[in-house]
Amino acid sequence: MKRKDFIKSALLISGGLFFQRNQLLAYIKEDSFTFKELRSGIGFYTNSGGTIGWMVHDDGVVVIDSQFPDTAEVFENLLKKKSSGKIDILFNTHHHRDHTAGNSYLSTYSKSIVANSNCVRLQKTRNVGKELDKNKVYANNIFDKNWSTNLGKEKLFAYHFGPAHTGGDSIFHFVNSNIVHMGDLVFNRVYPWVNKDDEASLSGWIKYLDDAINHFDNDSIFIFGHSYTPEKVHGNKNDLRFMRNYIEALLSLVKREKKNGKKNEEILETESIPEFKSMKALWKGALQANIKAALIELANS
Repeated sequence: MKRKDFIKSALLISGGLFFQRNQLLAYIKEDSFTFKELRSGIGFYTNSGGTIGWMVHDDGVVVIDSQFPDTAEVFENLLKKKSSGKIDILFNTHHHRDHTAGNSYLSTYSKSIVANSNCVRLQKTRNVGKELDKNKVYANNIFDKNWSTNLGKEKLFAYHFGPAHTGGDSIFHFVNSNIVHMGDLVFNRVYPWVNKDDEASLSGWIKYLDDAINHFDNDSIFIFGHSYTPEKVHGNKNDLRFMRNYIEALLSLVKREKKNGKKNEEILETESIPEFKSMKALWKGALQANIKAALIELANS
């Protein structure tokens, strides 16, 4: 995802409250997209919002996340070129608007919408007050820990390992093809969106990624929710480790600075984390927002 795309998404997720008051950001209409197959009839779509994953086989169609209604329409038109059938399973990795608002469009073409119970709960309680929220569509197939089914020759499995980016994150695994959609558990090489009001847990995020690293093998291809370019929204376990180590370094830095007697205001002036100077900011104040979340979490631990 490009910087302007994430700004649009972030404003819609939070209503702009996470940004500095003097920051005026216009709604930017996306003018490009990427629709690409990775292997075995499974691929990804980027436009505005979180990366959509898709599978088109002769015996089934699966879509992971739905972005926004307008970009979901673009996606569905592309999908029609590969399959004339309905979407058998639409899966939401978590509740954020840039992953679920498109449900209102894609539900017409979907037989079933699947999500973790916490995803649905947070979608109902957190996605309120915006025009997009008037036509919210929720999952009708809800699970707590694990979910699985067979669709033709492909086995599908979803996992919820606990709170991380939000309180309701899920990983979706195309088992036979060994492709994994991580949702927003990986912001690849960019500062992640962290909001404690979404029940985010940085320590839980580390554990979640550890579980994923241990669970999947080195042949797995991973699809990520966000990056600074479409070429980086898929990768391997090294990208999971990088994300995991960044969050650990973030917490360590804040702990160290607090132990050294620094005030919160001083810590928030940090310009980079030494081991992760290559991280990119998709919006102004991204690192400071991460530090703020770490300060809140450590104060309550």
